[in-house]
Amino acid sequence: MRLNHTTFIFIGCLLGCGSAIAGKAAGDDLWWWDDAWWNESRIEVPDNYEIETAWTGYMSGDIEVPALVARPSEPGKFPAVLFVHGRRGLDDLVQRHARRVAARGFVVLAPDIYRAHFLGTHPIEHDYELEKDVDAAVDVLLARDDISTDRACLYSHTRGGYYALKVATTFRRQEKDVACYVSYYPHLQDPNAPEPQQVYGYAPEIEQFTLPMLVFIGDGEQYQRRRVIETSIGILQDRGQDARLVIYPGVGRGFDFRDVNVRTFADDLASKDAVQRAAKFMRRHLEQPAGVAGTAEPLTGDELYNSDRAPESVLYDLPREVVPGVWSAIGATAPGTYANSGHNNNLSFVITDGGVLVVNAGDNYLLAKALHEEIRKLTDQPVKYVVLENGQGHAMLGSGYWKEQGVPVIAHVDAAHEIEEQSFALLELMQARAKEKAEGTKVVMPDETFEEKMVIELGGERIELLSLGPAHSPGDIIVWLPEKKLVIAGDMAFHQRMLPLFEHTDSAAWIETWDKFEALGAEVVIPGHGEPTDMATVRKYTRDYLAYLREKVGEVIGNGGTLQDAYEIDQSPYMHLPTAEFLARRNAGQVFQSMEFDF
Repeated sequence: MRLNHTTFIFIGCLLGCGSAIAGKAAGDDLWWWDDAWWNESRIEVPDNYEIETAWTGYMSGDIEVPALVARPSEPGKFPAVLFVHGRRGLDDLVQRHARRVAARGFVVLAPDIYRAHFLGTHPIEHDYELEKDVDAAVDVLLARDDISTDRACLYSHTRGGYYALKVATTFRRQEKDVACYVSYYPHLQDPNAPEPQQVYGYAPEIEQFTLPMLVFIGDGEQYQRRRVIETSIGILQDRGQDARLVIYPGVGRGFDFRDVNVRTFADDLASKDAVQRAAKFMRRHLEQPAGVAGTAEPLTGDELYNSDRAPESVLYDLPREVVPGVWSAIGATAPGTYANSGHNNNLSFVITDGGVLVVNAGDNYLLAKALHEEIRKLTDQPVKYVVLENGQGHAMLGSGYWKEQGVPVIAHVDAAHEIEEQSFALLELMQARAKEKAEGTKVVMPDETFEEKMVIELGGERIELLSLGPAHSPGDIIVWLPEKKLVIAGDMAFHQRMLPLFEHTDSAAWIETWDKFEALGAEVVIPGHGEPTDMATVRKYTRDYLAYLREKVGEVIGNGGTLQDAYEIDQSPYMHLPTAEFLARRNAGQVFQSMEFDF
């Protein structure tokens, strides 16, 4: 049985290592508080939305179930969370927890299943009939017009964790409607099971469970609950699932909603950390479309820059099949580094009966060669074309390898101009970063160029190379596979990292171009950076981000503000993204300078 030992080690350090932890970069296995906590004994309050609450009700069979709705008070749509209360019911303290989740940017539906059946708090027996009331709430939540996701996350504590487990498995919501499971000290055993099973067994539904799971407990948790939880998490981890257990020192059961008169400092630390972790976990999984293969979380902190998901290869990660016949080696969300070998963009390819089309030559000769080796493991078909998404270094510097193989390289005419003007400077930067990994890399020009559209018929597959208009870089193109409803978007679309704005990037024109891009009707998007996803998700992190930034900068300029004021714009809805820490201010500055004389 495998558990998240990194978390346990760090928790042990909390009590014994003191300020030695200060200065570590924040990541999933580290704590949310920063140097200010260690050095100044000050806990920064996370950014929160103002929220509004309202009571509603819904029918479950012939029973009306009252439910609390909590959501950000500002207009817009937000990810969906179903909050399932535990044995104490949905009292005032538990409602506070639901409101805290909403303040992190979610629409939360919290049914009061006990009140619906006139039940008192803390029932001993588990009533299986109530499970259908929780299941019915999933449909009610997903039918709301103020949610931004087509799935919900299950969020629970104590016995609510068992209800949530049943909804996912017995009611089969994990197949389509539910994206993840988050719970505080959950019952992962049938509450009506014999006592020995309560201590030494676990719910059989764990064997059927397939969702990502995040569980929080205190190190003072009841033995029988802790043992069942640790066993269940270990089973899921051994199956290769995303299953995480965080154990907080110095706290016990109920640390997340204890009343002010009994709360401890440790309770505060644990509860604030947990809701931060939970929000990040849920947001990540809710933004992944159901059925897209190979999704993985973006890294943060030191791991962002020093990670390697395929240490046996120069590639940062090995290719994965997104849909039948279309593969992508997903790059790091960090900038190009020595550790990731410049593989910080997506290197995709389409395998057909008539050959292979590769999208992006790669950052260097060795990277292109490594990609080719992986392609050869998958098919005997030769690579017939290499298409450059733009003229950036990580798209084109590997072209020399492909030219040696006799493969023609295709690019937009504007990308070819950029390569002609910038390639040697980009080569020098790559060589300084990559060191010996730059071996064999040289600048070559594309063999073919086009302006608006180029159609390639390959093995019965129609592949369209499209220039839709100005976007991130000169010569940005997309690769559209109409029969598969899939688009290899290049830098038209970003996911799981903040996009960078360059001096030549026209954010207003990019937004206009986006309308043509979205009109294609793609169901699966392979962005230039980040995991394959759907159009709604890349819209959020590309078009919507650009529109948000332009709106905020416009307010600064309209109020007579300066460039310094633009740097301070609130970008909190996007600051969870990798690279945001060094791109957010720069992006605001670029937009300010482009809009300064528009008013």
